[in-house]
Amino acid sequence: MPNNIKSENYCNAIVEAISYWLGYQSKIGREQLIHEASLRYPIVDTITANGIAINRIVLEKLHPIFSSKKIDLVIYAEDIEVPETEENDINLEIVFEFKLAKKTTADKYGEEHQRVFDDIVRLAYYNKWGKKDCYFLMCGKYSDFKNYFIGQVGNVETDKQGKGTVKPKFLNDESEEITEWKSAGLYSDLFDFAIGETKIQEFKADNEKWGLKPFHKNYKFQKGTDYSFLDSIKIKTTCIAITAYGLEKTRTGVGQVCILY
Repeated sequence: MPNNIKSENYCNAIVEAISYWLGYQSKIGREQLIHEASLRYPIVDTITANGIAINRIVLEKLHPIFSSKKIDLVIYAEDIEVPETEENDINLEIVFEFKLAKKTTADKYGEEHQRVFDDIVRLAYYNKWGKKDCYFLMCGKYSDFKNYFIGQVGNVETDKQGKGTVKPKFLNDESEEITEWKSAGLYSDLFDFAIGETKIQEFKADNEKWGLKPFHKNYKFQKGTDYSFLDSIKIKTTCIAITAYGLEKTRTGVGQVCILY
């Protein structure tokens, strides 16, 4: 892995670029056009500005292990001039997956909850089998990121069908406001939110409706691969970079992003 990718400055540059880009889109009234796919542009701009040649980057790359699945962004080795012609992932170095925090992100056992879980499990399996450097980026409007992903404010209310939704409680009393990000919501078993902090959790395929078992049912392997799913998988994530808490009242605090490895 190139040193400039691993460096703290590089990761912070991606965080700042996405935050400012999201803030700018909001200021000019283009929030409805923000999509997970659009995140690739500020990310690619930052990657290339930090010394990675544009020809090494491929967007929406067909996954080399999972059938009919694509990776949001990949970076190939420095000596690969035409990565689109690569027939396998031997020369693939780095993998990125992106997600946007939104209200449905906080629906317990909902579709978006499963999608976030699927992204992380897909990266975990790929790291285990392919030994690739895998990155997950959760981005979004500050309040959405705070309430629906981290779960720093509000609590999960569960209905009779077992579906949960975060009910945000926006605090007015400054004495109640947070002083640090803490893992407090639906994703506390997957992520920590302090730079350098690592979360290790084992997940078992013991729930038919949500989690690892549905992942195994929905994902198929590419022909010619010789992999098989596990009854459980241990997932390790480390928070590499995250924008500061307490940005609600700042003009540039519209965008929020967390990078997890």
